[in-house]
Amino acid sequence: MKTDNRKYLDPVVLSKLGNMEMVARGAVEGFFTGLHPSPFHGFSVEYSDHRAYQQGDELKFLDWKVFGRSDKLYIKRFHQETNLTANILLDSSKSMSFAGETNVSKLDYGSYLTAALTYLLLGQADSVSLTLFAEKITQRVPPQSRRSHLSHILTALTNNKPGGPTALADALHWQANISSRKGIIILISDMLDDLDEIFEGLAHLKHQKQDIIIFHTLDRQELALDYRGLVQFEDMESDQVCRTYADSVQVEYQKKVQEFIDNVNDYANRHQIDYCLLDTSEPLDKALMAYLHKRKQSL
Repeated sequence: MKTDNRKYLDPVVLSKLGNMEMVARGAVEGFFTGLHPSPFHGFSVEYSDHRAYQQGDELKFLDWKVFGRSDKLYIKRFHQETNLTANILLDSSKSMSFAGETNVSKLDYGSYLTAALTYLLLGQADSVSLTLFAEKITQRVPPQSRRSHLSHILTALTNNKPGGPTALADALHWQANISSRKGIIILISDMLDDLDEIFEGLAHLKHQKQDIIIFHTLDRQELALDYRGLVQFEDMESDQVCRTYADSVQVEYQKKVQEFIDNVNDYANRHQIDYCLLDTSEPLDKALMAYLHKRKQSL
C-alpha cells in the first residue's frame, strides 16, 4: 500500500514527528507527493556534473544511467541560473505563542514552515539565512548554501522560545540595512503591530529591490472568534484583560479582522509584494506553493 506522505503537511501531525529534521523532510516530501506534474520541477537549475550519493539526498536527482554502468549511486549536480539568497524572518514575539483548538501555536506553525522552506531551498543549492525577532533581534543564522547548513537552522528553531512584544518594523529596517544584494525576504508573522510602521519597513526593503513574500500567520480562533458565553481574553504581550460575551461581539470582531487583513493585502498588491494568509489549522501546501510561485517569478 502506498504511504500518503501528504499527511505530513498537517501541522498537528508535524508537531508529533519528534524533531525538526523529520518535520522539514516530511513536509517537503509530502508536498511534492501531492503535486501533479508541475512547471516548478527543475525550474532553477541546469545540469552540471556528478557527486556520490549521500543519505538524505533527493532520489529524483539520482542518475540511473550511471548506476546501470557502474552499480554505484551518483547525484546529478546542478548550477544555479541565479544565485539566490533567501532571508527568512520569523516573528517570535509572545503573541506568536497563541494556540487554539489544534494546540499548534503560530510560532510552531511558522517554525515548521521555516524548516520546510529551508530544506527546499538548500535542496536547490540556494543560500538561506534565518532571523528570529521579537522586540529586538534575538538570533541570526547567516546565509549559507551547504546542505549541512540545515542543521544550524533547525537547531535555532528548536531552541527558539516566544517572548516579549513585537517590533516588526524594526526587524524589517534591520534586514534592509544589512542586505547588500537583491534576494528574497520571507516574513512569517501574525503582523500584530502598528501597520503604518510595518509598511514603512516593507517600503525600505522594496527600496533595496528585495523580493518579498509575507506569510500572514493567524490562528483559526483569531480569524473567527468562535467562542460561546462569557469569555476572558488576555493580551499576551501587554497582559491586559477583557471579559465579554463572545457571541455578542463576534460579527463586529470578524469585520475588524477582515479589514485588517484587507489592509495588509491591499498594500502588498500595490507594492508588488506577495501575500499569503495562513490559517494554522490548515496544511502547509498553500504556503509552499506560494513560495514556489514567488521563486519562479524571481528568476
